Amino acid sequence: MKKKAWSNHLHDRRLSLQTQEQYTRIAKRIGRKDPIKWLREQIDLDTPQGTVLPFRAAVKHFLMSQKGMSNDEAEEILPKAKGKPYKLRDSLSSRELEVYRDAISDLPNPSYTILLLLPLTGMRIGEICKLKGENLVEKQDILGFLFRGKRNKERFIPLSTEAEKVLDSYFEEIGEKKEGETYLFKGKSVGSYIKPDSIRKWTRILSERHKELEGLSPHQLRHTFATQALKKGMDLKTLQTLLGHSSIETTSRYLHPDAEMLFEALQKLEK
Repeated sequence: MKKKAWSNHLHDRRLSLQTQEQYTRIAKRIGRKDPIKWLREQIDLDTPQGTVLPFRAAVKHFLMSQKGMSNDEAEEILPKAKGKPYKLRDSLSSRELEVYRDAISDLPNPSYTILLLLPLTGMRIGEICKLKGENLVEKQDILGFLFRGKRNKERFIPLSTEAEKVLDSYFEEIGEKKEGETYLFKGKSVGSYIKPDSIRKWTRILSERHKELEGLSPHQLRHTFATQALKKGMDLKTLQTLLGHSSIETTSRYLHPDAEMLFEALQKLEK
């Protein structure tokens, strides 16, 4: 792959760093294979649309940057984005959240703190891992994270009392409060941040260790935040802003009643 042509192409399209990184990982998987053939091998009717669409987009950008195709030329030869439609993703129930918090209690930092904050903030795993000291700010005397998320949009996530306590405990343990360009959650190498895959690895381990946490992932914790917000009466527009979605339709996929809510609703009908 012509790395310079690739990076210049993605930069010129003003894609967010997170999206650029995702497409680059996919492009590396293509390697020297025929991109269209590779794409057809990866997707079928059983592949979730949430997987198909990034694959297809990455291949399109690959054709444009490496083969010199125009957007229309690439679209003409790309297979249609078929696949399983989005399905409702289960969030953790109140009981499962208790199991989850107990299960992560002996994990090392910064993984432990990040795993505590995910269901309290609703942030994407890539966003929380890259936070710097300068992202922790006060707005109208409210402490929170101010950062640029997906599509490079600025977003402010206020910290709840519980989330603030989690962060304070973390700073107390490491013996410092990060400031400026320093990453809040350091990686193994000097000046780096902890990689999202490190956190995903822990959720896979927890999923294997505890049957109640089967299928656990950082994204499920994001859904858990949304479901908890729905239970407590948060309006859709506010939740859309907190989750960083560009459309209400995207947010609505997160807003499905869990089993507890459905049961409580039916119980009310019997009164």
